[in-house]
Amino acid sequence: AAFNNPERAVDYLFNGIPASVATGLPAAGATPSGTGHWAEGVLGQQLVTKSGLQPTAQALQGASIVALYFSAHWCPPCRGFTPQLAAAMAGDRYPQIKVVFVSSDRSEGDFQSYYAEMPWLALPFGSPQKEMLGMTYQVRGIPSLIILDGSSGRLISSDGRADVGGAYFNMQSCLEKWGVAAPPPPPVEEKPPAAPKKALPEALPIDEEVAKAALSRVDSEVYEVQETFFRTGLKVLDNTLQNPEEAKFRQLKCSNAALKSKLLDVAGSAGKELMRLAGFKDSADGELLALDGPPDGKCTSVRERMQAAATAIWEKHAREERDARIKDEIEKDKSRAPTYKGGGDENGRMQIGRKRGGGG
Repeated sequence: AAFNNPERAVDYLFNGIPASVATGLPAAGATPSGTGHWAEGVLGQQLVTKSGLQPTAQALQGASIVALYFSAHWCPPCRGFTPQLAAAMAGDRYPQIKVVFVSSDRSEGDFQSYYAEMPWLALPFGSPQKEMLGMTYQVRGIPSLIILDGSSGRLISSDGRADVGGAYFNMQSCLEKWGVAAPPPPPVEEKPPAAPKKALPEALPIDEEVAKAALSRVDSEVYEVQETFFRTGLKVLDNTLQNPEEAKFRQLKCSNAALKSKLLDVAGSAGKELMRLAGFKDSADGELLALDGPPDGKCTSVRERMQAAATAIWEKHAREERDARIKDEIEKDKSRAPTYKGGGDENGRMQIGRKRGGGG
């Protein structure tokens, strides 16, 4: 890198950066280092991964696109763009794209905290390559996304941020814009058509007070217990209603440990009470809860009550998780973000580096 070589840095300053460097390609006649991968000369010998440092060539293996993401936590536009890009890239859905975070954070602690929110690679904090990359690709503000050809380092787009935003973070559309063909779709496995679900028996009245009392007790349990309770109970009732002629779905073994812990004995035997409301009866020896024949509308009514309760507890849990995440982000911003009083260019980028030219 130029900034590891003072003479070369001065030459770049007065004569400009050679085109071969500006495109990410090694200069003609240069002796390759490491594996000879173009990125080793541009990004350095190692990159940060979620499992620690890794050789650059290995970290970028298989990449059709290398996206250099210039960003920093102190930059408000970055804090808006980063989570959207992270969501678009989550789950390793686009293995042909390797994003490399190039940090302008003010301390290693800020870098580590901000990088924890990202699912991709990073240039080591304080790397001399950071300054060279900013000059090479004429980065004047952040967030900025520079798109390079993964096999050669050739510059594809100097405004990947606009490409991604213009595609509404549809990364497949971005790949097509950047000249990367979509992978062939996986072969479709032909499956026999699923049997249509049977119409449920018309709902019949049940003892609403008993049902409400049982569900109220379940509502007092922790979410993990509730979720398992409703998932198990609804599966039992669905099996019964969809297979009314099969006796095996009309019998519940009360000594079954899994069934007891997940449904029957939960919240003071709330599961047993609901199954009884659905028409299941205790056997003489207490070993079974069984239907005398095909299920009727009482089974439908209990299923409807359980489905409504399950939906309500899931929505409540989702709201609590959302509120907790919002509170956590607010606390993080309080502790880490400096006071921001506006600024940025017409594209919402924060300026980095010193202004050049005369002053007064």
